Amino acid sequence: MKRGHYAWAVCFACLLLFLCNMGLCSNILTVYLPFIEARGISDGMGSAILSVRCLFSFLTTFFLSVYYKKFSLRHGILLASLIGAVFPLVFCIAGSNPFIYYLGAILAGFSYGAGVIYPVSLLLSNWFHAHHGFAVGLSAAGSGVATMAFSPLLSSVVVRFSLETAFIAQAIFMALCTIVTYLIIRDTPAEKGILPYGESKETIAADHAPSPDFTLPRGMLWMLALMMLLNGGAGLAFSGHLGVLTRTSGYSAELAASLISLFGLMLIISKLVAGSIADRIGSKQCSILLFLIFIAGCFFVFGMDGSNTFWCFALAIMLGLGASLFNVGPPLWAEDLSSRQQYAKTLKWLQIFYNLGGIIFTVVPGLIADHTHEYKSSFVLFAVMMTLSLLILLWAYRYREKNLP
Repeated sequence: MKRGHYAWAVCFACLLLFLCNMGLCSNILTVYLPFIEARGISDGMGSAILSVRCLFSFLTTFFLSVYYKKFSLRHGILLASLIGAVFPLVFCIAGSNPFIYYLGAILAGFSYGAGVIYPVSLLLSNWFHAHHGFAVGLSAAGSGVATMAFSPLLSSVVVRFSLETAFIAQAIFMALCTIVTYLIIRDTPAEKGILPYGESKETIAADHAPSPDFTLPRGMLWMLALMMLLNGGAGLAFSGHLGVLTRTSGYSAELAASLISLFGLMLIISKLVAGSIADRIGSKQCSILLFLIFIAGCFFVFGMDGSNTFWCFALAIMLGLGASLFNVGPPLWAEDLSSRQQYAKTLKWLQIFYNLGGIIFTVVPGLIADHTHEYKSSFVLFAVMMTLSLLILLWAYRYREKNLP
């Protein structure tokens, strides 16, 4: 395998997709929300912006197969990314009208749902026959870069200039990234006249041999749906409540901000490392490790007594290291638990229930806090949910191993 393979350019384009269509279409909305609400929009209407984004990301997943039959991966990604670049401009003209913000959230939701996990996973599966796990992790790190770099940058632009300036700057950046990704991306290596990374003329016959015709039974698919429902509930809810967990445990806002930054840094590192670990020891073993790290991190809430900061930093580190499984895991699980012919269908199935879990469980920590006045109980709940999720995943792998043709 020679250096400079074009697959790494595709991987870079996928990183930009995670940065823009996930990071800047989803994660960054929590940065804008306080400034939007300061314009006279109620807390409930402001939170509804996030809910609308989540809802349309979820609804989009049902039409992914049809969408990417209508368009190639390259052109489908182009359309989704262009729509994502438009949403900040819609926000820019919204003023204090919540319904225009909802329209922008719909566009952001479509870009997130159609322009990241599903097409990126298919692209990387086409382009990488070696170091596939590392390529997935490297691409997924893009969303962490958005959180780490763009959250403080855009916040400073709002404070120093205006909210509209930040929206316009974001739209320009996303449009430029869209152009770059379109110029780079090709659906398959054959379009460039080359072989996938890790494939040689000596192995091409073996690589193109028919894969085992294995399909998970309907009952097992529904168990995986439950697993992803639990994953989505924990994965999409915990990070948004890390700051309020810290504050309600008796710590300062400054410490809460530091923990969120530390969490983001560890998440980027974990995404980069997790894929390589999966390549070396297998996706199953890597998943077990990440699950256990995340579950252990959730229980560190019991050490947060309002004075001892050790457990606060330990929690942020462990959750950051373990949380990479939410992005890196599904493409690898779909690859392991289905035949190559069923990969896209299985991946779509997993993505649908992951997003549904986020919609259902995102409000749960707040509801629990209304009765308990603390968020530690929610993180214990996340640990229980992830434990059940791990058991289901192990059951699926066991079934796959026993019934492998």
